[in-house]
Amino acid sequence: MQGSEVRQIGGLLDALNCGAVVIDRAGRVVHINQRLCELLRRPRSQLIGREITSLYRSASDRGVIRTALAAFGEPLDAEFYLPQPDGGKLPIVVAARGIVEGDAAAPQHLVVTLIDISKQKEAEQSLRDQYRIIAELSNRVFGQAEKLQDYSSELERRVRERTAQLHAAHLDALYMLAVASEAKDADTGQHVRRIQAYAHALARRLGLGEDDADEIGYSAVLHDVGKIHVPDEILKKPGALSPDERRRMQEHTLVGERILGTGAFFVRARRIARSHHENWDGSGYPDALAGGAIPLEARIVHLADVYDALVHARVYKPAWTPDDAARAIREAGGRMFEPDVVDAFNDLHARGEWTVLADGNGHPTAAAPSREQSVPRSDE
Repeated sequence: MQGSEVRQIGGLLDALNCGAVVIDRAGRVVHINQRLCELLRRPRSQLIGREITSLYRSASDRGVIRTALAAFGEPLDAEFYLPQPDGGKLPIVVAARGIVEGDAAAPQHLVVTLIDISKQKEAEQSLRDQYRIIAELSNRVFGQAEKLQDYSSELERRVRERTAQLHAAHLDALYMLAVASEAKDADTGQHVRRIQAYAHALARRLGLGEDDADEIGYSAVLHDVGKIHVPDEILKKPGALSPDERRRMQEHTLVGERILGTGAFFVRARRIARSHHENWDGSGYPDALAGGAIPLEARIVHLADVYDALVHARVYKPAWTPDDAARAIREAGGRMFEPDVVDAFNDLHARGEWTVLADGNGHPTAAAPSREQSVPRSDE
């Protein structure tokens, strides 16, 4: 990994409120964010260049880490702990994903995120202790059986609550990664929030259930995560892209899919990242898919992303008015967009619900530009 890439990815990791570290294939720390330094209670100067295994005293714990490094690049989601200078152990949830650099066939570095779950572990221990006490009493007093059952239900409720909290923590980290990938734009954070709202509304209007619509919505925020690897001079170029620049820009779909790994949690996000620039008539990229061969979630995000690009100013065009953008969406039905998705958009727009979604997420007041001067670039 080049120095500029380390600084770029390091800057993104520093924006996260969970611990994060980049390690190379030898297990050495290449970059570590301030939050993880705080969790380890060590200064960054003591950690950069250090092998991860050297932080652990137990041979068995070092063996666990070496086993994980032996499967370098394979997605990892597990509970482990961080060693403390006083010998204590801080429980964490750890997730690791490989970074494929340039034309390399295999990842040379891992990005590892770590979330402190010590509070949840303390609550679990407290619940176990309480459960044990009540179980002992119930053996002596038959009448305690009903109370024990009530407590068991409460325990299950709290376990479900903890699971929901962990899920929320993962979603929070996911959103921060999405914001980091958009950090080169002035509209940081608001764009992905609008895409999430648009995608959720379109999915519901198409008849999908609330759970599926939620999953499509939060998966949509990572549609452009691959742009982390696109140089600024291409992303911020005010004029038309050259053929080589266009190719580099279009590669963000494939890079995004690789960044999201192979875990089950990111199945829909991977489909969206790869296919949200495919057109209904087969003229899109990267695979020139057409019609029903395009994943439904990608068809939905394609329309949402184009609409949002139209009504917001870019370095190469001014903002369109919402009415002009809606007209362009309708005209592109059957060509760029699936007709059913366009119908869902038209229904939301006619009812005024689309405007509410846009205005609730930082929609600008757009001037009416010349249509000839504001045709979106193909990377949008």
